[in-house]
Amino acid sequence: MNIHHVLIFCFISALCGDTGLVSARLHIFTGAEGGRGSISCHLHQPNNTKFFCKEECKGEGILIRTEDVRAQNGRFSTVYRGEYSSGIGILTVTIKNLTMSDAGRYRCGFGTDLVPQSYTDFEVRVSDELPFGKTRFYRTYIEGEHIILRCPHTVYSKEKFLCKDKCKTVEDIIIETDGNRAQSDRYHIMYFERFGLYVIITNVSKSDTGWYQCGYGRPLSPHSSNAFTVLVIGDPSAPRTTPSVFPLTTNQATDLSASWTTPSVFPVATNQGTVYRVPLIIFVIIAILLLIAVLLLVYKLKNRSADIMKMESVTHENRPPGSTGVKTIYDSVIPGR
Repeated sequence: MNIHHVLIFCFISALCGDTGLVSARLHIFTGAEGGRGSISCHLHQPNNTKFFCKEECKGEGILIRTEDVRAQNGRFSTVYRGEYSSGIGILTVTIKNLTMSDAGRYRCGFGTDLVPQSYTDFEVRVSDELPFGKTRFYRTYIEGEHIILRCPHTVYSKEKFLCKDKCKTVEDIIIETDGNRAQSDRYHIMYFERFGLYVIITNVSKSDTGWYQCGYGRPLSPHSSNAFTVLVIGDPSAPRTTPSVFPLTTNQATDLSASWTTPSVFPVATNQGTVYRVPLIIFVIIAILLLIAVLLLVYKLKNRSADIMKMESVTHENRPPGSTGVKTIYDSVIPGR
């Protein structure tokens, strides 16, 4: 790791802008009517009391309040898993047999629903024409946003690629490169040593909706790859608008969804509101790299200061006995002085 990594991350920040890396709006997840889905809430300040609620979190809006690791209330359930080394608790919430009435704003957190210690809010949308499958929620983006996604669970190779759909033909290939950075129109892939491969799409549109593959090796015969979806909708004020997506067969959806994990939301803990930022791992990486850059700068300044002191010490030792080391105007105008 060195200062070049910092510059690369600064490039991503400039590329994506505020809507890509720091977003004030809620995370949106779309599920299929009649299906099910889970969302993992990564929360600070773990507490024995966990809650899951909808809209204003009052009365019937309180779906679950529990001190148990697992809890269920009809179609709604929660499972808690702690990451004690990082001080983060993961509360996974699940909704089964999704109906159109399930669309809306939700909150999961620690503490009580009225006075939460740490929480995160997100929006759920329900579609009756979602071709990606019915067993999960899909992260949903708004037209015009910039998004950055990590390509995990892949084995490194010099060749890297990004393609759309199942990457079976040359027409599916968007980017194929031997370098660490490459771009094709609004699509970018960037590789960071020790951190992995990232996909960036700027100014997304509905036409970007679909399955993607990213990974290492040649696209048509990869060493390793990972599948992910991009789901883009238009007007964010229309929660029941069905997003425009291209058709995908049931077998394709089943094959591609096999590598997926539960989508997550990462809040900053607060009692006054929830501020959404980059996924925690990206934030930590940026913080570490900036710290390293500062330490390198301090180290160089310290060495420079030591060199100056050493030179002054040598100069002092070479002065004649009785010399003060201070040259006055009197010394400069009288010969022999």
